[in-house]
Amino acid sequence: MLEGEGEGSSMTYKDEDRALIKLSFEEFVKQDYGNALKNLNKLEASIGASPKIAHNKAVVEYYLNDLQKHEQFRKCLQQITGCTQFSAGFEIKDVKMCSAFYNQALLLHHFRQPQQALKIMTAVLNVLNHANHLDENFIQRSYLLTLTMLLETNQPRKAKALLEQLENRLGISREALINDDDEIVAATEELTLTPKEKERNLEDFLEMLKLCTIRVNLANGKTTPLPKEETSEFSIAKAHQYYLGNDFQMAARELSKKFTNDPFTIATNGEDQDTIIANNMGLIHFAVRHYAMAVRFFQHAVNFDKNANEDVAQKYPNGLPLHAVGASKQTQILYNLGVALLHLQRPKEAFECLIVPLNYHHNNPRLWLRIAEACIMLHRQEVKQNENKGLVSSVVSSGVHRKYILQPTPPKTVSDGCLFAIPSPNLEFAVLCLRNAYTLIEHFLAQQKMEEEKQQDTDVNMEWDKKTEGISVHPSKPLKDSAFQQLRSAVLASFSYVLLTLGDYTLSLKYSKELLKIPNLSDTHRLLGHLYCAESLIMLNKVPEAIIFLDPKFLSELHGEDFETRASPDWNVNSLEAAQSIVTYNLAVALVMKGDAPEVAKNFVMSCNHPIVAHHVKMLKLYMELQAGNIENCRKIIRMDAPQYI
Repeated sequence: MLEGEGEGSSMTYKDEDRALIKLSFEEFVKQDYGNALKNLNKLEASIGASPKIAHNKAVVEYYLNDLQKHEQFRKCLQQITGCTQFSAGFEIKDVKMCSAFYNQALLLHHFRQPQQALKIMTAVLNVLNHANHLDENFIQRSYLLTLTMLLETNQPRKAKALLEQLENRLGISREALINDDDEIVAATEELTLTPKEKERNLEDFLEMLKLCTIRVNLANGKTTPLPKEETSEFSIAKAHQYYLGNDFQMAARELSKKFTNDPFTIATNGEDQDTIIANNMGLIHFAVRHYAMAVRFFQHAVNFDKNANEDVAQKYPNGLPLHAVGASKQTQILYNLGVALLHLQRPKEAFECLIVPLNYHHNNPRLWLRIAEACIMLHRQEVKQNENKGLVSSVVSSGVHRKYILQPTPPKTVSDGCLFAIPSPNLEFAVLCLRNAYTLIEHFLAQQKMEEEKQQDTDVNMEWDKKTEGISVHPSKPLKDSAFQQLRSAVLASFSYVLLTLGDYTLSLKYSKELLKIPNLSDTHRLLGHLYCAESLIMLNKVPEAIIFLDPKFLSELHGEDFETRASPDWNVNSLEAAQSIVTYNLAVALVMKGDAPEVAKNFVMSCNHPIVAHHVKMLKLYMELQAGNIENCRKIIRMDAPQYI
């Protein structure tokens, strides 16, 4: 627990001091923290103050207070290490301070700051790679905590490489597990455990290693032979493997089993079993598009999590122990619930759910887009409710009327800032969300380009912390090149639509043109890009330029499958024929506005037969007959659909 006569130490202990070191350690292991602290004070009085003694006293005092005085322990560690912030290239100068830094990382982990914790543990492992006389149990815990941070921050390639490094170092053939029962580590380099204690520690470590292997393999999309144990931990892992293999029925069956172990709770393990199972069942139903069932399970998960945290707060009225701090899964579950509600066309509820994780994950462009989608969907629903269902739904003026330009809703992308008050879900807030998403994407694209340039000439067998994972956007999966472009397409399409609706035609034209420049653009987004460019130009009184974007020739490059896969209640352009009718109709509108090709426009109107534009075509025909002065024809058109107006 203290500095001794080991290699690298210049201090020699008296026999009395050695006895105090041994006794204080034994008392710590027996959980007799009061006497352990007394002996540490005696030792400090005998040999003087040292960082290691100060660290061990802080650890014992923390245990003496049932791991509840977190701020006091945090300040002690900061004073001992001299570090409060950790940069990306952070280094540990003194190997003897590794335990103190480990405990700082553990605090950050439980207080939901995994990125900061990972910076510390990366520095700790760099020291361990060059140290030969450290406690084996400490080395194991350091690797496991680092693996935990890598999995929590969605970095599976680094986790796999680190796991291989652990195997090579310790000569263990099994792979690793997250330690759900992490303890604060005391510095025990010079002290040896009894053979029985060593055997027990090894068994615990191997058990954790076995489960961690499964998690790392699953995170990397690799199947692995699973044990036949019927505990909840292994059944959840098996369900995850079935889920990745698209065997959703077996995944649900695994989660519905009667487990052989007692349910794990926040009070005992730092996680609530019912919450995790309900959330995972929601994900399974979401994957098979049973969105209503998914919402039900996510709502159950929210309630389970809330009740579990309330129960543990009642059990520990004077403050939560460390393993129960940060145990709430509310932000992740509400993220899932919000996306599911979007698919159920319930945007207001989705908005209220998604705004909560925004306080923790404001650097996630996917989340900003989701919130913008909720605002757009709510706006469209309100417009639809207030729409006049009659034939004559607006007055035609000599200028351009936007009623004649069809605006398909931007399709939702497929799911895989601190706010002082809940904002209103309107289009103005959607602009803010989309601007943030766009800015983050541009920043991350530049960052990704720099990383790719660095990796071009590097060896495949590079160090674990040098592996590239894409851009971290917790709680979503990391963004890689293809995902970036898909997300960028969705953001630009949504941005163009919102700006068009709000009347900012110059910016809408800018972003729709930028959308069309994206390589390998999906058919749906290509269609939207052409439509939004054309409408922006028409609203800017540049009809001839708009007609260029409505040239039906670009439709020959489309295949139609993309329209079919995106079909939903809010996106009814479900075929190539529908897309063709939309473009043809808008081209006819543009020609009518140009005023020099009425016969050509009429021919285009006659070819628009798809139901998606039927209502608009009737309006356009009526307008063209009015322009030509054919009043009787106008009466006939109205008499057919709305005789009450004659």
